[in-house]
Amino acid sequence: MSATVYVLGAGVNQVIKDWDRLSPPLISNFFQVALKKEKYRSEHYTSKIQIVYDYIEKYWKKNKSGLSSTPFDLEECFTMLELQFREAIDTNNNEKARELAIIQFRLKSFIAEVLSEFETFVSTSDTMRQFGEILYKEKPIIITFNYDCIIEAAIESASGVNPHVPREMFGRNPLQETNVSEEELAYSHFNWNRPLGYSIKFDKVQLHRAGIRTYVEGERFYSHPKNKLYSWYILKLHGSLNWFRYLPIRKYPIFPGEAEVSLPKEKEKEIILIEGNWWFNEPPDLDGWYIDPIIITPTLYKEEYLRDPLYTRVFSPIWRKAKEVLSNCERLVVIGYSFPATDFPTKKLFLESFSENILGELIVVNPDTSVVQKVKNLCHFEKPVTVCKDLEEFLQLNNKEDWLK
Repeated sequence: MSATVYVLGAGVNQVIKDWDRLSPPLISNFFQVALKKEKYRSEHYTSKIQIVYDYIEKYWKKNKSGLSSTPFDLEECFTMLELQFREAIDTNNNEKARELAIIQFRLKSFIAEVLSEFETFVSTSDTMRQFGEILYKEKPIIITFNYDCIIEAAIESASGVNPHVPREMFGRNPLQETNVSEEELAYSHFNWNRPLGYSIKFDKVQLHRAGIRTYVEGERFYSHPKNKLYSWYILKLHGSLNWFRYLPIRKYPIFPGEAEVSLPKEKEKEIILIEGNWWFNEPPDLDGWYIDPIIITPTLYKEEYLRDPLYTRVFSPIWRKAKEVLSNCERLVVIGYSFPATDFPTKKLFLESFSENILGELIVVNPDTSVVQKVKNLCHFEKPVTVCKDLEEFLQLNNKEDWLK
């Protein structure tokens, strides 16, 4: 197990100087960032999520124009939706519950679609490229609260392209050939193979290679001798935009005379690892069924998600693993996470993990220096803390340490 643990929060983009124009939105400025883009300001996209705008205007008196220019707390919004949904269920108001579920789904899809566009920007940031090189070299355990796959993309880029392309992939028409050879099963376009980097196994896996998307059953994928999970991994405590579950909603309509088809029971329990594509608030699909990202949206009642057996199956082992690695780490690097007062489960995680573990080194990367004392208290750390105001300063620190070695 790695002696170094990195903890990354949504504020990681705030500490990247050369990413100011491209940085993903935070919980408070999501609409401000999203509505800078013509696509999300358009009438067509607005019509898709008008139900969301109407809901926000009803309770917060903010229209789309106001949301584009002033902060709005997504955690407050999702918490309100959760409380009202629970109340509707308790009072058997099924129509109201359905309406609230649609609002929550549309808002969640909006967030997923916006965030999914930022992964490609890794190549435009020298800072993120260098950060990826540090992570790939150190091979630490990474704990992150972010849904996006920016860190994965940075590590892939640092690992380099895998030159050992299976011969079977040359000269083949991927639209006609569906069989995947054993050699192809272990091949990844990058030397770091994303499906092996999360500490958990998926029931269906998209092979991480260029070209036509290819999916294999998880049992076959992980049974390959070369597809063992990495000993250093990314623990995504709130889920990820490339983790999915099937929705019991068919992509294509039922034609007259056709029998109604229900989602197969085995698919109800499947956890899928694929690259999701949203298009104007329409969710991605697989096997003719819509799929939904497995993410814990910002809400005060995150434990509510664990009422769902599939979410329990995903997140319980991840949180246990996070506690295990924090309880044994010697060096902790906290980047862009501020430990908000409303996130007590994370505070509990740290307080329990460091109740006996004596940390050797603590580094905090955050322009807000008030975070330093929060982290010290949660880790019971009494020594001087190394503080960096941004990621560039952290990179300089690492370069200096490498030079001294």
